[in-house]
Amino acid sequence: MKIAAIASTPESLVRIKEALEDSATDDQFVFLERREGALDVDRLDLFSTNILLIDSENVSKSDLKTISSCTNEHANPAIIYATSNLRDGQMLELMRAGVMEVISSPISHSELLEAIERLRARRYISSSYRPRGKILSFISAKGGAGSTFIAGNLGYALASVCKQKVLFIDLHMQFCDATFCLLEAAGPSTLTDVVSQTGLDSSVIASATTQVAENFCLLQAPDSPDKAVGIKSQHIDNLLTVAIQDYDFVIVDLPREIEAINMNVLDRSDKVFVVFQPVVSYIRTLAKVLHLFSMLGYESRKISTVLNRMDKSVAISLDRMEDAIQKPIDWVFPNDFINATESVNTGIPIQKLRENIPLSNAFTAMAYDVAGMKLETVTGGSWWQKWFN
Repeated sequence: MKIAAIASTPESLVRIKEALEDSATDDQFVFLERREGALDVDRLDLFSTNILLIDSENVSKSDLKTISSCTNEHANPAIIYATSNLRDGQMLELMRAGVMEVISSPISHSELLEAIERLRARRYISSSYRPRGKILSFISAKGGAGSTFIAGNLGYALASVCKQKVLFIDLHMQFCDATFCLLEAAGPSTLTDVVSQTGLDSSVIASATTQVAENFCLLQAPDSPDKAVGIKSQHIDNLLTVAIQDYDFVIVDLPREIEAINMNVLDRSDKVFVVFQPVVSYIRTLAKVLHLFSMLGYESRKISTVLNRMDKSVAISLDRMEDAIQKPIDWVFPNDFINATESVNTGIPIQKLRENIPLSNAFTAMAYDVAGMKLETVTGGSWWQKWFN
């Protein structure tokens, strides 16, 4: 659940933050202050906000007008109003405007949390909101499998071939890998610039991204580990919540570590792609990763296996690999070391660099499938037939 608060003073904002952040829930929070006394709710994404807490010393006509507009135009949020001076008749005015709960100010921790739980229990919080986009996560079964290359080039194919709006988020906090696969030079902003913003919205995300191609933007990881300090799971969760309202696909490139941020992204992902190579060590590690995902309760259809750098001369057949991992291999990318290396070295996506080659056609086929579109023909013929028939 997403809870936003607009406080009248810095002191009140501190009390609200302490109460909500100590509540030991998995809720997402957005904390704002009034601007020159006005609520200015345009700073919030009201579609995804479940509860809006408004703090005010007095009930003003402008507040009532803003609240009424919010509740008339949006199913969300449910509104809690905190005030210290409630005069006769104002309770009725607040109710008519659409306020669900009225509490006293200065805000009491227990009173605020009880109001939130009443709204949660009475199911005033609307579930009618549906995000625009989907979250696709990529992770390597073992280091060097090529998940960043595949994730980035899939994003380019979705944007350029399928005309989808795509955001690529690089969560490799230590190394900032994706920048070198997709761009000739790094952009000026990184993930750190986004999570440091008080009011996160689509315009903040857009201003911090670097455009790779039309409809395809990259949100770079911090360029050094020290700049990633302070980025928490809640920051990434808020980022994803806002991003999927403005993009058809949000592609997240994950490091292999299983920790809080990665687990949160994996839980929220519509699809998780695990990338490996036709080598025994990769296959053994992939089997362990799939077992872990099963223990975490992920449905089999949520997990896709991606075999990278497959070659006709590889001694291990596809059937033997599938038998070893006890799961079908969903996607196979041919080994094209020369072209793939040139793509990474120049920072140019493979489809832009070499359009009519089997590797590029593989990304086209995958993009159409992910986007739910029908692929009538692939330029240059079927890469699968060329490679394995």
